[in-house]
Amino acid sequence: MKTRFANTILILILILVIVSTGIIFANSESNVNHYQKGLDYYRQGKYQEAVPELVEAIVNNPELMYPHYILGLTYYRLNKLEFAETQLKEAHEIDPKHYRVMVNLARNYLKQNKLEEAIDILKKAVVVEPNQDDAYNILGRAYMNQGNIKEAIENYKQAVQLSPKNYYALNNLGLAYIQLGKYKEAIPVLKQGADLNPPIPYLYNNLGIAYENAGKLELAKKAYEKALLVNSSYSKAEGNLARINKLIENKE
Repeated sequence: MKTRFANTILILILILVIVSTGIIFANSESNVNHYQKGLDYYRQGKYQEAVPELVEAIVNNPELMYPHYILGLTYYRLNKLEFAETQLKEAHEIDPKHYRVMVNLARNYLKQNKLEEAIDILKKAVVVEPNQDDAYNILGRAYMNQGNIKEAIENYKQAVQLSPKNYYALNNLGLAYIQLGKYKEAIPVLKQGADLNPPIPYLYNNLGIAYENAGKLELAKKAYEKALLVNSSYSKAEGNLARINKLIENKE
């Protein structure tokens, strides 16, 4: 009798263990499914659809870093910068040395004009990954927005040194030289970027400005024309091209 009772208790315990394990597994699987769906929506550019899935993943397991991170990026894409900041900061707290979290948090700070916060987090990012170029480029932009062109140039140079094909950093470095009136220094930097044939019209426009101020009008004209070839409605290049054509005509 006692043996039968003990066996019954044992069976009940085993059933409870199996049921509870199944519940835990089901909850875990559900959480993974919500995160994966949110991630898939994000990668497809379906940001509104991504939000509820990622929120549900966070509710189920708030200690996981990646749902916070991807939700932060999703809010950034939706231009909900305060929400993005909250989630990116949460991701950073969970994993303080995650380079991409720090870089994207800095981008969000920069877009909100929180320059000191951006500079602070980027300085930490370059310590974690000193051989990555994008943190230096964004750090240069933060210093540029602060009016500290000298520090901006140093960081742009570091970005270009690490990645000579980073045409965003090349454009930013050239633009910094233009703002200092150093057109001869700007030309080779911007030409290096233009030779990469990037799909950004403002780089060619900046190259045209540098050529024009260096007295190289025909080269300036070609640069403005290239900007309009990339984007036919780029108004800055339209105005610059009209002006340079008049200057060339008057010269003749």
